[in-house]
Amino acid sequence: MPAFSFLAPCSGRMLESSHHPSHLVRSQWLGYTTCIDISGNQVLAPSTAKVDYISPAGNFIHLVSPQQGRIMLLLGAHELAIKLPALQPHVRAGDTVEQGTALLSVNQTQLRQQANAYNLMAVILQPNAEFDKLTLRTSGAVTALESELVIQKDVA
Repeated sequence: MPAFSFLAPCSGRMLESSHHPSHLVRSQWLGYTTCIDISGNQVLAPSTAKVDYISPAGNFIHLVSPQQGRIMLLLGAHELAIKLPALQPHVRAGDTVEQGTALLSVNQTQLRQQANAYNLMAVILQPNAEFDKLTLRTSGAVTALESELVIQKDVA
């Protein structure tokens, strides 16, 4: 198995999952979690993956990567059943994407006017490999596809 690496899917400022409005995200019940306060206008595929699901609003994207495992990107507090004007999805369920493929365009002006902290993206990772300890970054600035999100890992 290649070395485990996980890059930021968007640019912004890192925050601990405890800042997220969703209890499931705060408790890291869904997997290893960190959050990004998005500052850019694109969300990119962090690795080659299959789009398993994308919500109608585009704010929840579930990817399955042969290298990393399951990757969930949740923008806001919960999945929405309605279209959000600030978000423009570029993929559909069943699509296979390469690392760097645009998953979602974000209109920052409209996004910042939304309620429920839509500018805060939870990045949730359920890796293929078992780790005694896997720690994701929780502070500092990140740049899409340039900044590593994993700061510590110990393979079981």
